[in-house]
Amino acid sequence: MAEEFSISEWLKKAKGDPKVAAQPLIIVAALFFGGYKGLYAPKAVELLKEDKKVKSVEANIKKVQSAVDNIEDIKLDIEDKKSKLNQAIKRCYRKSEMTSFLRRVRELATQAGIPIKSVNPQPLTQEALGAITVEKFPVTFSFSGDLVQLGTFLRLIEKEEKITFVKMPNLKPNASGTFDLDITPIAVLIADEMAVQQ
Repeated sequence: MAEEFSISEWLKKAKGDPKVAAQPLIIVAALFFGGYKGLYAPKAVELLKEDKKVKSVEANIKKVQSAVDNIEDIKLDIEDKKSKLNQAIKRCYRKSEMTSFLRRVRELATQAGIPIKSVNPQPLTQEALGAITVEKFPVTFSFSGDLVQLGTFLRLIEKEEKITFVKMPNLKPNASGTFDLDITPIAVLIADEMAVQQ
């Protein structure tokens, strides 16, 4: 059987030998470290995770509170954006109005005094504008005339209610001082469903 442990004897031995005195300190430190690793450290990690979740929820609550506080401003902003969208839709040709655009190009050229022999539709190209997709519809026609006719045509395009861009090559007059070039008006087409929804 093991001998009984006596503190007074152990203290006498510890005074004489520092190694004996260090043994209980090592045991106590090991117990403390083991308790920290086994009990406190996992809880500290869990508390940090929960703290991050709480901060995330608090940030979301602040955003919602800010939105609630500014609800009237948000409603006004939404109505303003709807109004701008409606205006933009009114200024675009519907896909079903492609032939109207072709006629309109002829009419504007005639008003400018430009004789048009042919109008050549080009392939449609899609373009994303934010969340919606529109199509660009270019139409090319040969222009032969002077700078006044060209300027008049461009001014008529500029004053159009519907959005129309013009793509032109560099202006180089021929020997007689007139211009021979291809002009490409481009209409923006939107889906008929989008126009109907608005």
